[in-house]
Amino acid sequence: MFVILSMNKNGTHLIFSGWSQAWWINLIGFQLAWWLSVLYGNQALPFVAVLIAVHLLFHSTPKVELFVLVSCTLLGMLVDASLTLTGIFVFAHDHAWPPVWLALLWLSFAATLRQGLHWFKGRYLLSALVGSLAGAASYLAAGRLGAVSFGVTEIEAALLLALIWMMLFPALMKLASAMEEHRVSA
Repeated sequence: MFVILSMNKNGTHLIFSGWSQAWWINLIGFQLAWWLSVLYGNQALPFVAVLIAVHLLFHSTPKVELFVLVSCTLLGMLVDASLTLTGIFVFAHDHAWPPVWLALLWLSFAATLRQGLHWFKGRYLLSALVGSLAGAASYLAAGRLGAVSFGVTEIEAALLLALIWMMLFPALMKLASAMEEHRVSA
């Protein structure tokens, strides 16, 4: 955690730069966003939005982080929208598109890629293994809590999600790393 003292025309003030990058704060923030989103759906939007805003506010490179969050969220939502449009995911609101809370949950997850999950960077085989297990388990847990239903059997959903997350998690790690390097060198 870094504290930067900066001056403005009204005097000095403290900015806590990098505070949201502490791995334990980052992962606790994501777990809070996950539980709020899965249990309360769109009712949790203001709270999850505040968590994301606080993450960006207390990040040492908020512009780069925002770019990473948006890029990774777009990829994640493309996958989830495809699963929703094909009937694999069924949400209570009964629309063809995933609910808004899922997009905020993706932003929250993307916020862990360079912080809480940074040690997967460059470890693509490990991230494929962990992604296949944890990614599928997260959606199955959300299903058991009533946030999503599946248009296939639970075992079919588990196998499909494991296959998707075996590719998606390493791709997200690579995308986050590439976005970081591109934005830093630009």
